[in-house]
Amino acid sequence: MNISSIIYKLKYEILKIWLLSFYFTVFFIAISYFRFAILKTAQVPFTDFGLGVVKAVICAKFLLVSQAIYPIKLNDGKSMLLHILGRSLLYVMLVTILIAIEEAIMAKIHGKNILDSITGLSPGSIHIFFSLDILYWLMVVPYVVFSAISQSIGVSSLRVIFLGHGKPKQ
Repeated sequence: MNISSIIYKLKYEILKIWLLSFYFTVFFIAISYFRFAILKTAQVPFTDFGLGVVKAVICAKFLLVSQAIYPIKLNDGKSMLLHILGRSLLYVMLVTILIAIEEAIMAKIHGKNILDSITGLSPGSIHIFFSLDILYWLMVVPYVVFSAISQSIGVSSLRVIFLGHGKPKQ
């Protein structure tokens, strides 16, 4: 592996995390805005919009690590749909576990209740935690679909389909 291929791979990975972080930021800000709207009707202050960006970068990092550990393998005779469903659920589970570990460590450092820190909620409101996991899954599915199609037809062909210029490489 020569230096130019390493630089190309590094640029590609940086672009991938930047795009995935941007994509996740849109979702996290939408979720934050939804929380804001609900809490505003109850006259409860809410101001964590900036945390959506931080959370997006962290989730993007964890998703890319999960994808590196458990890549989609399309050549095993299973349908792409099964791969997409399986991998998206696995990735969300791994991202949730990694975020929970990170939150537990931060809670321990700051002397807070670990379970409340992991869920981000007060005791007894675990339903919000699981509903957020469902939203995270809905957020991850398009990325996994995009990754699977990209792997199946190639990045250059996918770029032509999405951006509409150039010819796909055969």
